[in-house]
Amino acid sequence: MITPLKARTEALVSQIDGAFRASMEAAFAHLRRSGLETGAKEVGDHAPHFALPDPTGEMVSLGERLRAGPVVLSFFRGEWCPFCRVEMEALLAAMPDLTAAGASLMMISPQDFSETLVARSRDVPGLTVLKDPVNGVGLQYGLVFRMPDVQREALLARGVDLSQVYGTDAWLLPIPATYVIRPDGTIALCHKDPDYTRRLDPTEIVASLRGPTAII
Repeated sequence: MITPLKARTEALVSQIDGAFRASMEAAFAHLRRSGLETGAKEVGDHAPHFALPDPTGEMVSLGERLRAGPVVLSFFRGEWCPFCRVEMEALLAAMPDLTAAGASLMMISPQDFSETLVARSRDVPGLTVLKDPVNGVGLQYGLVFRMPDVQREALLARGVDLSQVYGTDAWLLPIPATYVIRPDGTIALCHKDPDYTRRLDPTEIVASLRGPTAII
């Protein structure tokens, strides 16, 4: 089934030129060979607890959110990434269904907060936007990698310098990942893929939280 999110990501892929697409495929192959995906936290694992700052500077902990109900935890590369932007929009559109199921959404990125994210974190019930400045939480979940040279060079050629975006020359970032975490801290559903064009559709998240296919 072609969902709205999948349709949008496929449309983005169709706009990528051949040279950049080749750099993406080379980077994806490199990451799969590294075993990063298989080493990341998986269904049945206990979700590592953490506390990170929100846009107001307040430290928000996963444990605090889990005491109120299940948590949807989304790791994203940053607003510079068009695939992350469309996923964020899809998740925000699903917020009424998520909150109706008793869940909250925590979105984590190493990028500084934009005015847009600050406003959304303030105005959208059930949403918390957090900054992982040194990818410490991403490392706990086994998601962080150093961008392969082929992709770094392709981004630089297009004017995207992640050393400026993240404020560090390390070029470290998480693979996009989504976790649905039960109140007891165990992971009920996860999606992690070195191919950052593939994202978990919010309809699958909502289905995991309520209805005949619920796993919470």
